[in-house]
Amino acid sequence: MNVLITGGTGFVGLAVTEALKQAGHDVMLFGRAAAPARFAGQIGHAPFMAGDITSPADLDRVFQSVEMRAVIHLAAVTPDRQAEMSDPAAVIAVNVAGTADLMRSMARISPRPRLILASSVAVYGHAAPESGTFEEGTFIPSPASLYGITKLAAEATATRLADLYEIDLTIVRLGPVYGPWEYKTGLRPILSPHGQVVDLWRRGHDVILPRALKGDWLYSRDAGAGFAAILAAPRLNHTIYNLGGGVMSSVADWCKNLQSLHVACGWKIAGRDDVPNLTFGLAADRAALSIERLEADTGFRPGFSGPLAADDYLKWLAAVNG
Repeated sequence: MNVLITGGTGFVGLAVTEALKQAGHDVMLFGRAAAPARFAGQIGHAPFMAGDITSPADLDRVFQSVEMRAVIHLAAVTPDRQAEMSDPAAVIAVNVAGTADLMRSMARISPRPRLILASSVAVYGHAAPESGTFEEGTFIPSPASLYGITKLAAEATATRLADLYEIDLTIVRLGPVYGPWEYKTGLRPILSPHGQVVDLWRRGHDVILPRALKGDWLYSRDAGAGFAAILAAPRLNHTIYNLGGGVMSSVADWCKNLQSLHVACGWKIAGRDDVPNLTFGLAADRAALSIERLEADTGFRPGFSGPLAADDYLKWLAAVNG
């Protein structure tokens, strides 16, 4: 199957590319810039077309180049507080208007491709769910950040346009991701906490965490496999699916697991007189995503966590850095 991935050269885009290629799909990547050259030998060949998700001409051009059976829409801006303040219109333009422009271009071709839209756990906001996990059909989204607000607006926009354009739409609310293929793209102001740990260690610094940083952290290869499972499912009973790690872990666990694999660097949780050197946008830990709906409809369960994820990551890191 020919699959277009917008934002395909970003962190999650490359993880999805890897999973789709392993499943035998032909993948085309669309984004502002090509992936780092050091990744090419690990992910295999995937055609790349440079373009802007907010440019209708760029979108029309990519759909004219080859017939696509499906589109996985990952292109987004993930702003921090400073980016929200400095250029909020750009965030809205990419995350909401870019989704609308993409679907208008899709509507101009026949047959129309299927659309899998990547949304985010950020749509749920900070309030704790009574059930203990965020459930798609129960918890009412209440985003607190501009990113969450725009992702929820993109969901509503896509739902309306899917009805108008008769496009088969699935929405995936993606949890917090870490692992292979993460790099500094410029569209994400900061790396995942896990990526920051490794970056600090590689620059010779010990890590000072603000707290243990618990969450249902999703390994990037599991994120890719989750999208692939949704694409492959013969029948989906819902439009919206959560995709999270399935189990709770912490960045402190990540540090311990890497150290157990002979990564000789220090870390600690900040005490009273310590200043954390790792940046994390949430003041408190967020509840996990329920992935029961996804498992029921696709059979998908995350396969990486704990020492297994740490070992896989170190092997990947060694491979891409030669």
